[in-house]
Amino acid sequence: MTGGFVFCAVSLGAPEFTRMHRFLQIALAPAVLATIVEVADANLIVNGSFEQDPSSVVANGAYTNYGAWIRLAPGTTYLTGWTVAGFGSGPVPGVDWHLGVSPYAPRPARDGERMIDLNIDGTGGQGSGQGTIAQTFATEIGSFYSLSFWLAGPSSGSQGGTLNPRSVHVDVTGSATQTFSVAASDPSNQVWYQQVFAFEATESLTTLRFSPLAGTSTSGFWGPFLDDVSVTLVPSPGVGALLGLAGLAGGPRRRR
Repeated sequence: MTGGFVFCAVSLGAPEFTRMHRFLQIALAPAVLATIVEVADANLIVNGSFEQDPSSVVANGAYTNYGAWIRLAPGTTYLTGWTVAGFGSGPVPGVDWHLGVSPYAPRPARDGERMIDLNIDGTGGQGSGQGTIAQTFATEIGSFYSLSFWLAGPSSGSQGGTLNPRSVHVDVTGSATQTFSVAASDPSNQVWYQQVFAFEATESLTTLRFSPLAGTSTSGFWGPFLDDVSVTLVPSPGVGALLGLAGLAGGPRRRR
């Protein structure tokens, strides 16, 4: 990791905070964060970069292949590892699975070639045609985990996409909903921002869910884009360092 700071929401483990699931937003220097999230365990998320080749899986559920992107309807199992759901008043709720090397869609992807857009284009903006993705994974109650994901917000001014910043809700079992926001950027050279969120497992199975902000009609064709999602166990020394930095109050800084 090079330069700047990254955003981290820290779950305070003291009893008086645990019951209320309160969180402290802090800014961490890259070297410190690298120490905190250094883990010996593998990524608990399946297909975190959304790179599973659609041609190598059997289609099961609703989808439409537009070449530059694949539209995934609620209930499809076409996106390996993830559950797709949708909401909104539009006729086509769901998510778009973009190929980040196409000149007809935002680019590039953060990791590999594919990424997820939580807004269906052409349905009147972010207030309709929205979608969520979720995944459930095994956790150890009382252990701390680090969620890392990359967020981008391609602008689409010619289609009414003036919303800035672009935001996403993150829900983790046992934790309060977190909202992460990034500046909108040129879709032909979109800027990715890493987001980091530490949480304590409260169940043996934990569900992670990403969803856009509902009811915003100025998103245009594209909503928040996601890529390179990982969840890893934080070793005990890392937990101590994380909680020891609770006094560093601050907010997110931009990264390229």
